[in-house]
Amino acid sequence: MVDILVLGATGVTGRQVTRYLNSHPQHSQFTLAIAGRSRRKLDNLISDLSLPKSIQIQVVDVTNFEQVEALVKDAKIVLNTVGPYTKWGSPVVRACARNGVHYVDLTGEQIFVRDIIEKYDYVATKTGSILVPSCGMDSLPSDIAVHIANKALKQLSKDAVEPLQIDTSTTSHELHGVFSNGTISTILTAFGSTPKHKLAESLRDYYLSPVEGKPSPPPRLKYSMSLPSTREAVVGGYFMMSSANRAIVQRSWGLLEWNSLTTKSTEAKKQRYGPMVYEEFMRQKSTFSSVLLTLTLLVGFSLMTLSPVRWFVGRLGMKETSIDLDRQLESGSLDVINVTTSLPSSAFPKPVKVETTISAKGDPGYYLSPIMMAESGLALLLDKPTLPALAKNGGVLTPAIALGDVIVKRLQEFAKFDIRCEVVDGAGESRKTI
Repeated sequence: MVDILVLGATGVTGRQVTRYLNSHPQHSQFTLAIAGRSRRKLDNLISDLSLPKSIQIQVVDVTNFEQVEALVKDAKIVLNTVGPYTKWGSPVVRACARNGVHYVDLTGEQIFVRDIIEKYDYVATKTGSILVPSCGMDSLPSDIAVHIANKALKQLSKDAVEPLQIDTSTTSHELHGVFSNGTISTILTAFGSTPKHKLAESLRDYYLSPVEGKPSPPPRLKYSMSLPSTREAVVGGYFMMSSANRAIVQRSWGLLEWNSLTTKSTEAKKQRYGPMVYEEFMRQKSTFSSVLLTLTLLVGFSLMTLSPVRWFVGRLGMKETSIDLDRQLESGSLDVINVTTSLPSSAFPKPVKVETTISAKGDPGYYLSPIMMAESGLALLLDKPTLPALAKNGGVLTPAIALGDVIVKRLQEFAKFDIRCEVVDGAGESRKTI
């Protein structure tokens, strides 16, 4: 039995996950196995990263369910980096759900997440398997930012008759790094092999949520929000992964709503986000660049319906891994700002605003996403007693519902993420909570 199994270890992302886990301060507390299609590439990875002989090596074809299940059932945690997940992910999730093995991936494909919810969520609740998709740049920062804001509102109103609830929540992203193969694969799969009606369905509100909520604002040319801490106006354009991130955030919202409706417990009601409307955008320096970004993406998405364009786009991105590349990926940055506003209440007649920031150094897709994935897996392995209550039921969950405060602390302590939260109450008084 191995503690953590990394599937797709020889790819760019899998290599970074393996590299991070091998040098982790807690590496003595878990055993590690790596798996891929090519023994030669696995041996090269062992040599490149100077991995210890204690790491197990497995050759596996993820399309062969029997092979996958035989491998997975001997692991406690599976970190799956083999995408696009719509094509290759289902057998791995099925094997984990059937055998009570916990699962983490980096998908930004909400169609895949919907598929595994429908097929494996019930089974996972019976076996105790915790399945947590979207634990990378898509969609952990967005999901965790809202979780932090909700917790801050609940803490502020802990002595009130009714806890503060979320009215609106908006996240802005600023990313500096390489356009990742994962994002390219997601786009190609969406436009190349997904039926149009299914693609359109995946873009609707609450696509992954067990219950429906208030509708989100429609896409627009320019987005804006005001930062409570500085009163600075922030503008931006459409973010290509906003629909995937919104779907995960809304699933977190929906799981809490469903838990409150079905259990009717006081604690479950307190944890609810409230009638939240969520959206996000890509931060830009000016209105002009915001509109230009949105229009560029609109034209780009239209061109993606043409097969020659998809062929060309498929040639982009990183294809090789190397020691030099490992170092290059340490440059870049991630800067996420979420502003959440509460509904007025008897105790707080003026809306309370919460500003949450998540920042880190490194390429968002190829360096920071693997770190987020690895820490999510370690949370399931080493911090299980302190995970949120809903995680212990198993099923297809989200980063916020499965990992909650545990992943926040891990990213701060081990990955040097800068995560901060500032509450500005209706009187304009500011207080930091993280």
